[in-house]
Formats: sequence, structure tokens, C-alpha cells
Amino acid sequence: MDTPSPSQTFYAGEFRHSIDEKNRITIPSRWRGDGAEEFVILPEANDQFLLVMPPEEFSRMSAAIEIDGNVSPRDRRAQHGAADRQGRLVLPEEICQRAGLKGEVALVGGRGRFEIWNLSRWKRAHQDETPTYQHVANVVGL
Repeated sequence: MDTPSPSQTFYAGEFRHSIDEKNRITIPSRWRGDGAEEFVILPEANDQFLLVMPPEEFSRMSAAIEIDGNVSPRDRRAQHGAADRQGRLVLPEEICQRAGLKGEVALVGGRGRFEIWNLSRWKRAHQDETPTYQHVANVVGL
């Protein structure tokens, strides 16, 4: 299993935040560095959520994707984003619409990246995955 490098941010947990009228979302304070940060924003293949990650994580992920012929050029599309000093990230309007992101959303940490979900979609997905989480917890003795 890959471990994050000492300088890499580790995104863990779930947060609820609102997207404002300018498509800005505040990144949770424990996920932020000291100043403005750069991110790569990538829609999930089925437009269910957005993946957000630092450029270093995207480079690592991209290297693996480049050798996989099953990943189409459409699935490799990404956009650049930057969080301001207040930790607000501006999300592109088009991908917000496709992913149904408006109002309150769920930010879900996943090691070197995080996901931004439409809240009702996240609740359904989380509910559908609960038996899997329980099974894994039992297998590892939690």
C-alpha cells in the first residue's frame, strides 16, 4: 500500500459545506496548508462526484493511467483550480452542473485526494456501501 510522503496532505473524514453562488467551496481547515493551494479537479467517469487533488497526486495517478489502454481520453480530462487564502476553491460551472453540485455538498477524504458529492447522491452511495464497510471491518478485526 502506498503511504503519503511527509509533505503530502492526507485527506480523511467527511465534511458538509455549501457551494456559494460563485461556485466556491471552502476546503476544511484541517485539509489546508498555510496559503493558497493548487488543485486538479477531475469529474468522476459517470459524473457522480468530483475528484480534487494536489498536482503531485494527479501526476502519480496520471502515470498509472497512461499505461492503461482502458482509460479513454474523455476520462483523463482535468481542470486546474486554486484555493484562495481563505481556503475557497472555485469549481467550474459545467462540471458542477453535470455532477449536480449546488447548495450543501459532502466532501469525502480519500488519502491523497478528496471527493465532492451532491449530498443526496452521497447519502445513497454511502448507504449502499455500508455492508461492504462492515464486512471489511470484520475481516480486519475491527
